[in-house]
Amino acid sequence: MQSEDKIQTDCYVWFHNNYPELRGLLCYNLNNSRNVIEGTKNKAMGLQRGRSDLVLYWQGRAYHIEMKTPIGEQSKEQIEWQRKVEEQGFEYHIGRSLSEFQKIILTILKK
Repeated sequence: MQSEDKIQTDCYVWFHNNYPELRGLLCYNLNNSRNVIEGTKNKAMGLQRGRSDLVLYWQGRAYHIEMKTPIGEQSKEQIEWQRKVEEQGFEYHIGRSLSEFQKIILTILKK
């Protein structure tokens, strides 16, 4: 089974190659710090635990996309983040493979 990192990389590369005109609108959220010092600094600068892995900015909206393996589960913080953004009217998606990610992107871009 592919790792979550590999799935996310494949998805990003597919998007980058298939939508060159949209490059820069699909962004990775740095969610993990390398050490305690970096973590403290990142938290002071506004890093939020549980944020989705990716955000697509499209036509005045932000679409949050969490990448997981086929058996991966959301953490408590990720579930809470999903609740918060959905309460604000944003869409939140979970992609577990390149094909699921492609379907999510195609659905969003048709709006």
